[in-house]
Amino acid sequence: MDILVIGGTGLVGSNIVKNETERSVDIHSTHHNSETELTDIELDKTNVERTNSIIKEIEPDAVIDTAAFHAVDDCESNRNKAWSVNAAGTYNVAVATNAVNAHLIYLSTDYVFPGNPDETPYSEADPVSPLNYYAETKYAGEQAAKIADTATILRSSVIYGLAASNFVTWALKELEDGNEITIVDDQISTPTYAPDLAQTCLEVAKCGLTGLYHATGPQSISRYDFTRELADSFGYNTNLVTPISTEELGQEAPRPTDSSLDSSRLSGMIDYEFRGPEEAFTTMRLR
Repeated sequence: MDILVIGGTGLVGSNIVKNETERSVDIHSTHHNSETELTDIELDKTNVERTNSIIKEIEPDAVIDTAAFHAVDDCESNRNKAWSVNAAGTYNVAVATNAVNAHLIYLSTDYVFPGNPDETPYSEADPVSPLNYYAETKYAGEQAAKIADTATILRSSVIYGLAASNFVTWALKELEDGNEITIVDDQISTPTYAPDLAQTCLEVAKCGLTGLYHATGPQSISRYDFTRELADSFGYNTNLVTPISTEELGQEAPRPTDSSLDSSRLSGMIDYEFRGPEEAFTTMRLR
């Protein structure tokens, strides 16, 4: 089985590329202006001709699109880029994927929901209502992905790990340097360990599972509690982690208060279980 990973140097993409347990698939991957040696194909999915050319040349059985403009606040001020990458770029991938009769797997976000605590955890049947432009473009990307006759949409949440820069690598560096970090205590989600999401993408590709699924870790937790647990697991002073409210922090883009997702539908379809923060942190620490 041939799989093309778009965004092979990102957090999820690099975990797919480096997966050493998969012997039944050949993984090709792309990068966008990266100097790493993990990938050998340069691709900006906003480039229609290049996207068509690469996918036609490789003619994969499945395409896993992990590439996105993730900077939530920056999406508010740079809307053209956000739409170009997250919506129009995904459309380009979907059209090209469909042209070679491949299976498209697209990664979306929990932020498509408004985050009302009395409605969570959200299921796939719950109506979306994005609060910020990043979420709007990712939901538009979901609609674009459906252009492919064979498509899977996986909504995830607060993806973390060690393979690429993310919230956890930033927090660990600050804690290692003995710096106090201020973390919001009123934003709740279901954080997702990147290697688990990467393996899930491969499982979905191998079994040909299609449709919309939530794909997150099993535990609802605030950013603050998540970070304190991270600090404790790695032996850092948990007093360096101090709480702040979303209102006090003053982020440019509004965030859902509780965007926890119910991933039970997916867990009933594939033979793989996501790890919670405690187990994931232990795995990270022992690497």
